Amino acid sequence: MAKPLIPETLAPDLLERLRTRLHPWDLIKDWGLTIESVEPGLATMVLLPTKVVLNRSRGIVNGGVLASMADILGALALCTAFDGAMPFATSDLHIRYLEPAKGEVRGEGKVIRFSGRGAIVECRLNCGGHLVALCTANFAIKHGIGG
Repeated sequence: MAKPLIPETLAPDLLERLRTRLHPWDLIKDWGLTIESVEPGLATMVLLPTKVVLNRSRGIVNGGVLASMADILGALALCTAFDGAMPFATSDLHIRYLEPAKGEVRGEGKVIRFSGRGAIVECRLNCGGHLVALCTANFAIKHGIGG
């Protein structure tokens, strides 16, 4: 069986389909999270934090919210290999918090390794021009490619 590949081009409506799928999701609908772009094996998002994602005492974005953002970014980057479908699940996620995130958070997810059984994705979250969190996530693909 041939090694699966991230496609070179995406369907022109993929970004809009992903936004339609993600934005009404109850868990994140009040977070201020927006999918900015998708490219083959890549996804970018922006978090314009609302009061529901901030630690009240310090005004910084909650770490669990950043981890969720990284997980979503990874899934979005990987789903470009499946025309937006998500036949996979996060098997583990490792996040290193480098600085507090106070203000707009911009994130990028990039597929680093991809096979018929799994994928590794790296996510970088930036705030004010500084890297605030670095994440790697492993995804188990539920249905093998090509069979």
